[in-house]
Amino acid sequence: MPANFPVREPDLIELFARPLHAAQARYLVAGSLGAMLYSEPRLTLDIDLAVVLPAKQLAEMPAIFSQPEFYCPPIEVLEAETKRECRAHFNVIHVPSGLKADFYPAASDPFFAWSWEHRREATHRGGTIFYAPPEYILVWKTVYYAEGGGEKHIRDVQRMLDISGDEIDITVVSAELDRRGLRGSFEQMRRGT
Repeated sequence: MPANFPVREPDLIELFARPLHAAQARYLVAGSLGAMLYSEPRLTLDIDLAVVLPAKQLAEMPAIFSQPEFYCPPIEVLEAETKRECRAHFNVIHVPSGLKADFYPAASDPFFAWSWEHRREATHRGGTIFYAPPEYILVWKTVYYAEGGGEKHIRDVQRMLDISGDEIDITVVSAELDRRGLRGSFEQMRRGT
């Protein structure tokens, strides 16, 4: 009978953010995993990464996330998505676990530039990882809520404000939401309506 060894579940940060960090890429952990830094743990099966990848780093992506362990889109897809002015997106899949990273190229987003300058660093299993500041996460949670609803976005926003409200510059959030025409959606989320 085989010995019962503890099975270590794959870790989204180690699978996807750590290789980007090692490659010295400009990335920020955002989305649900980013929200957890400012609130509380919850289940998620993917990681959202806002990225700015110059041509040389973009060309390295298939080697960083190489087959057969990963599915990474062909370089032509990566280039096409990175060139999109609005809402660029591609994903990389860890084949053995089915876990996924959603990459959001953000070179044309001025709010990413502000967020990169205000990024947070956290130690994860002995190494530094870059997280989006809470203001960035709140804005993008509001964008996705305005587009399609979602209780998880409301919960994430409310818990971030409850737990880390004193760390959040709400004037930055409000200014960016006003620029996007989404202040009303954010207020709805705060009230839970």
